[in-house]
Amino acid sequence: MRTLNWRGGQSDAADDANRATLRLIDDMIAHADRAAVVEATASWPVGDVLACLLRLRPARARLLFDWVPDNLGLKVLSELDNDLHAVLYSPESERTFANIIGMMDADDAVDTLLELPRSFAERLVQTRPDADQIGAVLQARDDSAATVMRLGVLMAPLHWTVGQLTEDIKRRSTEIGKIDMMFVVDGARKPVGFLRFREVLAGQADLPLAQIVREDLDVVSADRDREEVLQLARRRGLHAIGVVDEFGKLVGGISPRELGDIFRDEVEEDMLVMGSVSPATTQFDGPLTILKRRLPWLLGGLGGASFAAVVIGSYEEALAQAAVLASFIPVVMATAGNAGIQASTVSVQSLTSGTNWRGDFGARLWREFFGAMFNGLSIGGITAIAVLLASLVLPLAHPHWLALTALLALTLVTTLAGTIGALIPYVLRSLGLDPAVATGIFITTTNDVFGVLIFFVVASALYL
Repeated sequence: MRTLNWRGGQSDAADDANRATLRLIDDMIAHADRAAVVEATASWPVGDVLACLLRLRPARARLLFDWVPDNLGLKVLSELDNDLHAVLYSPESERTFANIIGMMDADDAVDTLLELPRSFAERLVQTRPDADQIGAVLQARDDSAATVMRLGVLMAPLHWTVGQLTEDIKRRSTEIGKIDMMFVVDGARKPVGFLRFREVLAGQADLPLAQIVREDLDVVSADRDREEVLQLARRRGLHAIGVVDEFGKLVGGISPRELGDIFRDEVEEDMLVMGSVSPATTQFDGPLTILKRRLPWLLGGLGGASFAAVVIGSYEEALAQAAVLASFIPVVMATAGNAGIQASTVSVQSLTSGTNWRGDFGARLWREFFGAMFNGLSIGGITAIAVLLASLVLPLAHPHWLALTALLALTLVTTLAGTIGALIPYVLRSLGLDPAVATGIFITTTNDVFGVLIFFVVASALYL
């Protein structure tokens, strides 16, 4: 069999060559020719295997991953985004995953296992000597500090000297990754403080760690909400946080890298919730999973829209007297929904980023109220002018009163929607709920109903 190569670069020639190679690899996989696939890719760098893997259909990619040697599979998983690990999972690949998980360090193993189906991950972890430690992480809440902390942190006993610490680092250099946290613990493995690198490097070998330990270490429990951990780090300007179990023993640490992961995960979760999608949703969900995770939100929106339809139906006589009012309904609903989402998004951002100033709540609400009112006056004024201009070419009854109705209704609707949008996230947070829920169906539906109701009340009073 001729040697196959994967070419790097962005040239047309490279793309054409890679497409031809991909077709051959795909054909081998389709014919279950495992030996040929392994031979063809045996000399490929991990980056080339990964590039080929990502261009195959998931079913083919799973087979290729299962067939390549375990040491190459380990490198592929290390290079692949954690969110995509689950794409390579299949019940038939359990042996491959078990071998690869066994070759990983504790933190890489946790990152991979957390992205796999939980029952599958719990079986895989049993093959490791640190199964109890990793198993505890898998059992933790998805939004807890335990799922993002680093297990492989450097812990030095308080009675050690600088020389003993450096010797331990040298001895375990293959086990320890990047050292950006050095914790000091007592005999019961409870955190005493942390060490600064420059003080360790500058210290004599016989210098006791007790003399240079910094005792102002912030610690959080393993079940602490990770969003609260992020806010703590921002508020205190922390670069390292210790994580303790229920007995106060140090079990891990959170460095700037983990804080960055928390921030990214929280942003992604808020985006999904704000779009009325379950936070557990992924791009690889199957049809039944999509049904389970999205239908409840759609049913909630259907209920709200049905209520808005009931409001509109109760003003059937008003619509019969002036059919032109129907043309304003989508304008009112869209304006109310947009104003509410704008205000609630700013409130959610303030709450989740930890930049909210509690004493400023009243002033902030007033700012949102007047800002929404000015926006409403602007939109209402533009709509009123449009009505008056339209009356020059269209036979509108009482155009001045219709223009005034549009002006007043849109001002009231926008003001109310903006105020409610700014307030609701704070109410939800006080109830212990995710404030991002406010910007989904909840705000849009609520403002649709109130918007339509206000419009018809104003129209009935002024125009009819």
